[in-house]
Amino acid sequence: MIDYTWIKKGDAPLYNAAGLADLTVPYDSSYDYHSFKYGPAILYQHCLRLGIPTAWRPFYNAGHTLTNVPGQGNGGDSKLRQDTLLNSMEHWLFTQLKRKVDNIDNSITGPWKYDTTFARFDILNKSEKHSDTALLFFGSSYIRMWQNIRNDISYNDIIHRGFGGCNLRDVAYYIDRILASHHPKGIFFYVGNDIVDGNSDKDPEQVFELFKFIVQEIRVQQPLIPITWLKISPSEKRWKVWDKVQQANTLIEAYCNTQANLYTIGFQEHFLGADGFPITSLYKDDKLHYNEQGYKVWGSAIKSEVKQIINKK
Repeated sequence: MIDYTWIKKGDAPLYNAAGLADLTVPYDSSYDYHSFKYGPAILYQHCLRLGIPTAWRPFYNAGHTLTNVPGQGNGGDSKLRQDTLLNSMEHWLFTQLKRKVDNIDNSITGPWKYDTTFARFDILNKSEKHSDTALLFFGSSYIRMWQNIRNDISYNDIIHRGFGGCNLRDVAYYIDRILASHHPKGIFFYVGNDIVDGNSDKDPEQVFELFKFIVQEIRVQQPLIPITWLKISPSEKRWKVWDKVQQANTLIEAYCNTQANLYTIGFQEHFLGADGFPITSLYKDDKLHYNEQGYKVWGSAIKSEVKQIINKK
């Protein structure tokens, strides 16, 4: 596009895709093509900042129309990539249309439904006092409900910012207000609501791309701080999509292993029994969230790695 600022809060959902080795038209804003400067990656980021439902499916080592790129590896057959894209787009479009059929109002379910919560966080950001050794923990209900987090991980100075039910799109929308004026020694986040059932609008690849965007936004303010993804936990309620959740965790971990000051902490083995299924005694009756004992297990499982990460030179 020549310009994208006409896209405003509340506009229609937007699906974006591109071959990242496309030299015919830009996927980002790295060059102009007859003044068409802004590609789908830019539109995706713009939509995230506005809270518009959006998706981004990049194809690495793929050119225009997702064809193979000479000298950059085969990367898979272009017809297979095109079919993959169409299947992904079809599923995502279905989830958006289903929201309309079910009369789900995005003005209520969009990120701004947390405005009241963040008004409270804004007050806390001004009233709470934290040192330069503080740790920022933010994310969905697993973080929000962790009331004994300081005791469970044996660390007192924690900036605790959980907002239940959030997904990574919500985090992307509010990330500046989550960071506020804090200068923590490390950032740790857990968000587990993007793949919840077969009708979820996110696949593992899209969870991964959202994670990268959030890290990019954090790096604008905190270029060197350790950032850690707390891997999504197994649960009986969402067991049917556990394979996809694991794929998302794996994609994020592989990426973090190639980046400086970017980490993951896994702990799912502490919540799976000898039969390979979730240990029900560690969860509430909703079969999703940890009970008090579950949080103690979580804290015990991660606290040594938390301290190793923040003390690395």
